[in-house]
Amino acid sequence: MPENRFTNRVVFVTGGTSGLGADTCELFIAEGAKVFVTDLLERDILQRLGHENAHFQQCDISSVSQCENAIKACIERFGRLDVLFHNGARLADLATVVDHDVETFDSVVKTNLYGLFYLARAAIPQMQKQGKGAIVTTASTAGLFGDYGLASYSAAKAGTVNLTRTMALDHAREGIRINCVCPGYMVTPMTDGFRAEQHVHEALLESIPMNRGADPKEIGRAVLFLASDDASFITGQALVIDGGWTAASGCPNFPKLFGKAKL
Repeated sequence: MPENRFTNRVVFVTGGTSGLGADTCELFIAEGAKVFVTDLLERDILQRLGHENAHFQQCDISSVSQCENAIKACIERFGRLDVLFHNGARLADLATVVDHDVETFDSVVKTNLYGLFYLARAAIPQMQKQGKGAIVTTASTAGLFGDYGLASYSAAKAGTVNLTRTMALDHAREGIRINCVCPGYMVTPMTDGFRAEQHVHEALLESIPMNRGADPKEIGRAVLFLASDDASFITGQALVIDGGWTAASGCPNFPKLFGKAKL
């Protein structure tokens, strides 16, 4: 049974109509929250969530005015703002810096990183008035370590991690906690390209100790934990959820190569 940790609380979600965002919205609703969902497209999110405790508004998070207007609309509709879950993201095609299109690099950084800045800047004053609040943002293992061909995405997610830490320091004494989750490979529409080629997907799974991708709800449950009072003494943290991916040093699996163990 749901714990109802979010009864009478208002949650603002970006990138909320598919993948991790939509699944996490469902988890928040199941625990009593009222959810203000934003994304570029509505898709069928209100059918999934029900209209009573959910509202959708289109929002391009790379636009400061749209972010400010969406936060304002959320507060006007529900009267408060308890949780901001910044999940909206953009991933560019694989490319080195030399081959990277400048406009695409700018768009990826604005969506992933500037979007967090715009939204937090608009949301924190309301949380200050309430004397309490939580911000959770979706970063990535790509924001903690380098990945081949992901220059713009890795740069934006690394910025997300450190902006999270800095905001957490700035607002800790105001009762506002700010954390991020750093997923590894997740099975969502954004990662469809990895599954389109069998040899690519097999190599990807082989690199993950648990030999699978995460179900979005596995990440979503961590988001709810960080947003809830269960995490009341946690702020400024980047929680890695990657099936053991980043526990490895990068060395080959020597026991397997030498036939010493079935690992």
